[in-house]
Amino acid sequence: MTRTVLSRRRVVPLVGLLCAAISALGPAGVASGQVEPPEEGPVTTVETYVGQEVAALDDYVRLMALPSIDTGARPRSSAPMFTGANPCPRPRCSDREVPVPPDVEITSNLVRVLLPTGYRAPRNRDRRYPVVYLWNGVRNDHDSWTYKTELMQASQRWQAIFVMPAGGKLEQAGMFSDWADGTWDWETYHTQVLVPWIDRNYRTIPGARAAAGASMGALGALNYAAHFPGMFKAVLSISGLPDTTALIGEGLLGPPAERPDLRKVWGDPVLNRANWDAHNPILQIDKLRDVDLYITSGTGYTGDAGSDDVLTGDFEKSIWDSHRGFLSQLTTKQVPYRARVAIGGAHDWPYFDFMLQWAMPQIIRSLSR
Repeated sequence: MTRTVLSRRRVVPLVGLLCAAISALGPAGVASGQVEPPEEGPVTTVETYVGQEVAALDDYVRLMALPSIDTGARPRSSAPMFTGANPCPRPRCSDREVPVPPDVEITSNLVRVLLPTGYRAPRNRDRRYPVVYLWNGVRNDHDSWTYKTELMQASQRWQAIFVMPAGGKLEQAGMFSDWADGTWDWETYHTQVLVPWIDRNYRTIPGARAAAGASMGALGALNYAAHFPGMFKAVLSISGLPDTTALIGEGLLGPPAERPDLRKVWGDPVLNRANWDAHNPILQIDKLRDVDLYITSGTGYTGDAGSDDVLTGDFEKSIWDSHRGFLSQLTTKQVPYRARVAIGGAHDWPYFDFMLQWAMPQIIRSLSR
């Protein structure tokens, strides 16, 4: 696979990153009002290429050297959940109900569709657009992307159709899978029902699709691209879990009442290991070779315990630890990728927003070519 790019990579020097991060740690300036905390910790971005093994290894080493520390960053978001703005103003945004065959079981057929500015203008009646599918996390509904991020404002600059379907929530969170026990058919619904329905009902560019997701949604984005070659040209993984081996232990997805029973989803992790492996992105890397991969995460930090054990720096650190093996395999197998990694940060929507707004302009340009 080849890429057309403006520059080989942009990497913030590690020494500068460490100095910036350490200088941000002192809380005294913030407490006294002398220094306003940064919105995000220092960021490193890299881009790797086919045939540049040494450079890719150098990029990987730089990423692995990033520390997991609290930089004191505190994002300031203007998402509707913080401002009270309408998260889905018409006519650009609407909630639709997708017809579902009787043999496909899901918890909700609601899908939020966000159209590009000017979609209904007479001058654009023959114009077609790329489609970006945004998958939800374990705790979230189909409307989270417009409610908890600045997607509504930012998308005014992005000429693409954004599709935000339901994917199950809490103990019924679908994990973007057809469940082993037969309860839910999320993978069939999303790929065989929803995608064709969107293409029939909106002016889409054939094949110009991207799959993006945060947390559990990133798992869906990676697995769907691997399971259905050619369906998605690009994938954006935002603080996802690219190695599901960690899920065999209890608790990583949150308290039992807030997560699905993975034995129902993929079966017993020993007796049904083949099914677990089929839904583990790190074991699907060869199938992602022809996909434009955008991998984003914070490094998190320890000691961020609170009443919520998921929306924390500790949880983001566990997510970052999962990325180490995944990025290693991408490098070893010479699969190109773009990565954006911020020092510190928590597993929460204001941080996801930074990652979304970094990747989306690049993805839409690629899909529109």
